[in-house]
Amino acid sequence: MKSLSLKHRNILNLLRRYFLLISLILAQSFTLYPFTDGEVRYNTIEGRVYNARTGESLPGVNIIVNELEAVGAATDANGYFSIRVPAGSYSVTASYIGFQSVVRTDVIVTTRGSAWLTIRMAESYIGLEEVEITPDYFDRAVTAGQPSTITLSQQEIRQSPGSGQDFQRILQAMPGVGFSTDQTNELIVRGGAPNENLIMFDDMEIHSLNHYPNEFNSAGPISMVNVELIDDIKFSAGGFGAQYGDKLSSVMAVRTRDGTRSRSLKGNVNVSMAGAGAIFEGRINEGRGSWIASARRSYIDLVAAGVGLTAVPEYYDGQFKVVYDLTRTHTLRWSGIYGNGIIFFEGSHAYGDESQGPKFPELAGTTDSLSVEEVDVRQHQYATGVTLRSVWSPSFYSIVNLSTNAYHYDFDNAYNYLERVYDDEGRIINERVLSTQPFYRERTDDREYALRTEFVWNAGRNHAIEFGGAVKFTNYKTAFFLNADTVLYDLTGDGIFETGPVIRDEANVNYDLGLFNHHKSYFYINDRIRLFDARLTLNVGLRYDYFSFSRRETVSPRLSASYFLKPDITSINLAYGDYYQTHNIATYIARDGSDINRYLKNTRARHYVAGIEHLFNKGLKVSLEGYYKEYSDIPVSEQYIYSIEDRTFRSDRYLNIGERNVYGLDLFIHQKLVGSFYGTLSISRMWSETKDPRIGSVEVTIPSGFEYPAMITLIAGNRFRDLRTFLNSLPAYIRYPSYLLPFSDDMEIGVRWTYSSGSPYTPRVFETNTSRRIGGMAWTDGVWQEEDKLNSARYPAYHRLDIMFNSRFNFSNWNIVLFLSVQNVYNRQNIAAYRYYSNGTYEPIYQFSLLPVMGLEVEF
Repeated sequence: MKSLSLKHRNILNLLRRYFLLISLILAQSFTLYPFTDGEVRYNTIEGRVYNARTGESLPGVNIIVNELEAVGAATDANGYFSIRVPAGSYSVTASYIGFQSVVRTDVIVTTRGSAWLTIRMAESYIGLEEVEITPDYFDRAVTAGQPSTITLSQQEIRQSPGSGQDFQRILQAMPGVGFSTDQTNELIVRGGAPNENLIMFDDMEIHSLNHYPNEFNSAGPISMVNVELIDDIKFSAGGFGAQYGDKLSSVMAVRTRDGTRSRSLKGNVNVSMAGAGAIFEGRINEGRGSWIASARRSYIDLVAAGVGLTAVPEYYDGQFKVVYDLTRTHTLRWSGIYGNGIIFFEGSHAYGDESQGPKFPELAGTTDSLSVEEVDVRQHQYATGVTLRSVWSPSFYSIVNLSTNAYHYDFDNAYNYLERVYDDEGRIINERVLSTQPFYRERTDDREYALRTEFVWNAGRNHAIEFGGAVKFTNYKTAFFLNADTVLYDLTGDGIFETGPVIRDEANVNYDLGLFNHHKSYFYINDRIRLFDARLTLNVGLRYDYFSFSRRETVSPRLSASYFLKPDITSINLAYGDYYQTHNIATYIARDGSDINRYLKNTRARHYVAGIEHLFNKGLKVSLEGYYKEYSDIPVSEQYIYSIEDRTFRSDRYLNIGERNVYGLDLFIHQKLVGSFYGTLSISRMWSETKDPRIGSVEVTIPSGFEYPAMITLIAGNRFRDLRTFLNSLPAYIRYPSYLLPFSDDMEIGVRWTYSSGSPYTPRVFETNTSRRIGGMAWTDGVWQEEDKLNSARYPAYHRLDIMFNSRFNFSNWNIVLFLSVQNVYNRQNIAAYRYYSNGTYEPIYQFSLLPVMGLEVEF
């Protein structure tokens, strides 16, 4: 990795001094504006309450602020409420006759920042005289009858240490979810590949919510979504219902919040070492609607080289949402998101710490050659859609969404062929580029237009019929270049290359899939059945999918059941389902332009899930789940199938012969912020079995490349209330020194510790009986080849400690949030992979090192 330039080092030093200066100014402001002036600063808790079963707004719901005596409100005819409260953090209870009470914790109100809550209430099927009804802390009205499903609020996302306010990195702390490196927020859910996760964003199905994804992976180093605009996230790790499909592992549904309806304009600006951004929002037509918008710009390129990033991302993004109540029963929503970024990677020209002048005594007085890889990625993407939510009667409602999303991707991969001269001590004294050879180049435009519908018909008290479908049209254009492959082989090991050169011509492919030439469509139906006074909930569903391009159609049965051993307290959950996934267009395209891969089967995964869940009082939930996933029809390259028997064999064909089984146990303990403490503990144990598809392999089964046998994540935090007021009441010799510390009346400290077994990998050996021509200049002394025994080694175990600190200060007409995050506190050198060089040497690629990030958020 190259060192920072002098210019960047100077900028980074200025940035550090800037934040130090800001800290000193804040410390002085705490003295100039003490919090004991007796002034109470107010704002509002506002939101809307719905019937979770019918989608109707609920009027007359009683909303109580638990920490304040006799402070509350009732929802109006449209289900809205607004409560004026002093700035601080609260929990709110919503209660209504015939419905289960809902408790929302961690509701933050600041001087200029109101809190918006969307509450969905479930009808109560148990008479109050028969059993005590436990308040719903976990949105069970939304997740009932859906095993392996959790919801996270905005505050739970914001206060999670080590996430950098990236919601996908929060989901990496959930049970059964792994990740390969710190450099990406990918989700490896219960042994599934990163491209097996369905993403829903405000009722739109989109490929990615991250900067720098690609066709094979929706993840990236940075999320495009501003967490300040998130209302909640619903995440299912398996066994999900028939309304979701074309993905094999998980569903992540992100819902953004509405803008404020109580003020004409509200703003928020923030700055940190990672970037800067702003949020503005306001009401429309005296509160009949609202709008909210955000924009951000990164500065992470200034600190990237110091924290273990192997590439330097630069990005900006924007997001918006407009909501308007056409009538009491018809609401129109328009939302969108946009991201643009570039990232450049240049491989190291030397090993070790370049600033110390690395020595290689074994190369003293010699000249060698080396190929250095360069990767340049430029992309932009957007998604926007209009959703009409309509309640037609107390028993029927619908959601209709019309959306479009697009993704543009420029990728350039080249190799510089270098000559290096060493002095008598083994230091590099001269280096020159002999040639630059393009290896791979791609220009892709992928656009999609979709119409999606959902209908819910409550056919009586115990049946809810859910049905709907979608049609999606894709306009896909790609042009890619792949360099020729020229290799020599010494098959007998006598030093003479008998075979070769084996030449595979370069590929220049231009492909254009017209907008209305092909489509994807699906239809689903599900019956949610409640029996035995709602102690048993069944979901019986069926889904049909069709992709006209590959001419493949699939039918997927789904079944889930939840039975309460003790009403609202202890439940047994089961799920079964077939899941199919089409492939990305690039997989269907052969480099010679033929249709040899066009009619590939869809990959299938069959899920079996069984678990038990128990709710304790005061927002504590414990669940234990076991799962088994059967994969079949995984595409495998024909060239890979023959790679042992004949290394000279070349083919672009894929065959649906891959099989894999994954099974495991997930334990999850979740404590909501009731009082001052919150936290989660997830412990996962996983096993996988993959059939080695290569002809000539002696291995029957091998571990999957996505197997993480043991994963543990602990998150714990504490909210400190009225600490500043308490310190102000102490003697002067304690009070005045305390102003040097950023303590406030509303602050929190959190920690996160993560442990994961190392993932499997196949060791490489440097074989001198094979030679590849690089740079168009010379033949290598050998080639790195994977050992025949796949996934026979593991990277060292991964572990890391993160700390987070937030402190909120409320002034008369504005407020400040100061935050500090330290990732990898004890600076663990976690290995992500190894980098192999053409001269037979290699070195580890490390993940994030110690990384402190400080920032400010100002609301006005």
